[in-house]
Amino acid sequence: MNESKIQELQKQFGYDLYQSLINSGEAWKSGGTITKRCKEALLTGACYLPYQEYKVNIFVLVPSRYQVGKNAIGSINRSKKYWSDQWNISQEIGKNIHQSITI
Repeated sequence: MNESKIQELQKQFGYDLYQSLINSGEAWKSGGTITKRCKEALLTGACYLPYQEYKVNIFVLVPSRYQVGKNAIGSINRSKKYWSDQWNISQEIGKNIHQSITI
């Protein structure tokens, strides 16, 4: 599992938007549901932190993926583990099916 494969899976399951917002720092400016979903995606490993840290304000700094531990929240290794686990993939497929039925 490498970063380009993770990006393909993110696109397939709709996480590419969240990853883009995290990478640009917009995830933390938006607030509300967007910020919450981006945090959840980092927590699970569906997304990872950007290459460079991002300063939200004078009190909050979002670290880069290189400033966190190897398997910490936001690390690329956490994302590799998430997307390598078939259980997580099946859960994402289930979410997509549920969303398409309820629309």
